[in-house]
Amino acid sequence: MSDLSNFKAETEARRHAGAVLRENRFSQVINRYLGAVNYPDPYAVRPLPAPISELPPAIEARGFVLAGVDDSPISFVAADHAAIEAELHGWDLRLLTVRHRAADDTGPALLQRLTERVHASSATVAVSSAIVVAPSPAPVLIAEADGAALAVVGHRHGATTTALGRSVADRLARHHRGPVLLVRMPGWPGGADFGRRPMVAAVDGSAPAREAVDFALAEARVRGCELTLLHVVGDRMDLARRLETRDGVPVHHRILSGDPIAALIEESGRAAAIVVGRYRRGGRSGSLLRPAAAQLAQNARCPVFLVG
Repeated sequence: MSDLSNFKAETEARRHAGAVLRENRFSQVINRYLGAVNYPDPYAVRPLPAPISELPPAIEARGFVLAGVDDSPISFVAADHAAIEAELHGWDLRLLTVRHRAADDTGPALLQRLTERVHASSATVAVSSAIVVAPSPAPVLIAEADGAALAVVGHRHGATTTALGRSVADRLARHHRGPVLLVRMPGWPGGADFGRRPMVAAVDGSAPAREAVDFALAEARVRGCELTLLHVVGDRMDLARRLETRDGVPVHHRILSGDPIAALIEESGRAAAIVVGRYRRGGRSGSLLRPAAAQLAQNARCPVFLVG
């Protein structure tokens, strides 16, 4: 491609990026859930606002989002993000809570509260729910998530005592075959500008990273937002920036130097979500991104998609 063609492509990408940054489909939907800038009570149910006619239609697809929920505030935030993903993609939402005892009567009230919460914020998402009595929630979530387009769970840093505590989120992330969204949101809510942040994906040339890029590109297209690709190439590399458009999505390329995990954690503070690939046992052992999934789940400042 000539320099002139490169310049024209970048100019067009920046023009589109400017439009995206002003507003996008994801920001419209999440700000509706956030009540624009008022999110004082994670348990509150807000009235349904007027529909936004400017939104592009959701991509038609069949599937469902499974959200593992409990009584913790982060679980309510995770349910919000699960409902938003369901609305953006045209999927159904299934809420699942695991109780240790059949006599526990808090499960129905929890699911009713969350169902009302979703219906108050979205008139289009079909919600179903279930209670499973089991000694351990992780195997139940892994089994029930089979066939789901996306599995979502809240992840509390350093917490192990909730029904869906840290170990459950980690086990779901490791053992579920499909995409998993770990919702760890310190300092939530992020304000009305959160929805205009880009998707971010890490790239190192490996097959899991390529799968992460494909997923991030598709998610950015549905959201109507930008995508930033962080290329991990090791130390002593100068920062390079390039902008292109892929399938209508403005894609920024950046080369990272130094510790990739620290850089990804820092970048998560400027992202709407970050996407990393899973590196299974027996896979590429030399990848600098291999420990990223565990580290980001523990320390990211935004939701984390694990794919592959």
